[in-house]
Amino acid sequence: ALDRLERGYRLQQEFLATAAHELKTPLALIRAQLELMPENEERDWLLSDVKYMSRQVQQLLLLTEVSEEQNYKFCTVEMSQIAVEALSYLQRMADAAAVKLILNDQSDGAEWQADKGALFTLLKNLLENAIQHAPAGTEVILTLSADSLTVRDFGPGVAEDELSQLFNRFWRGEHRRDIGAGLGLAICQEIAVTHHWTLSACKAEPGLSFTLSTCLLYTSDAADEEDSV
Repeated sequence: ALDRLERGYRLQQEFLATAAHELKTPLALIRAQLELMPENEERDWLLSDVKYMSRQVQQLLLLTEVSEEQNYKFCTVEMSQIAVEALSYLQRMADAAAVKLILNDQSDGAEWQADKGALFTLLKNLLENAIQHAPAGTEVILTLSADSLTVRDFGPGVAEDELSQLFNRFWRGEHRRDIGAGLGLAICQEIAVTHHWTLSACKAEPGLSFTLSTCLLYTSDAADEEDSV
């Protein structure tokens, strides 16, 4: 029975990856043709639809990639460095939304064993989600500790009975600014699961708070001790 479940999961992942790959080229061609057309309202609407579909396809590819542990390259990563990179990457988005990004670094230079690109994607998606729900003039706070990180916004949050749906594929909240595919948090969950971490959400009153916790914490001293064993 477990073998059949595993085979069904693999077939589903392969189908998603194949379908996404097959859609990338025609969507790129359609977008190129639309961009050559004279600007008008109809052309702009069609271009917006194609951009939305392209983002869905890209996220589906990323989702299938992060679901497979063999795609990861683990190394020692300084969490504060990844945090600064993610915040810098999203600064323009935050400025456009009139949202202030704040880093509360209490990690004391802690290092994690992780795939650097996947960890950046996870943190970027959490911050992006927070910015999309944060009202103008409010803050998004990223707090780092030795073995966890928390992203908190001051937006409308979600109902208690919706918390369990946040990491479901294609589920979208009511108050976000963009027209995303609803895959960003699902990607975060897949990355966390593959790293054997725990990703959870809770109401913050106001807003929403996401916490990533890991017992796979590696400092340079711990790594040296493990090597000696």
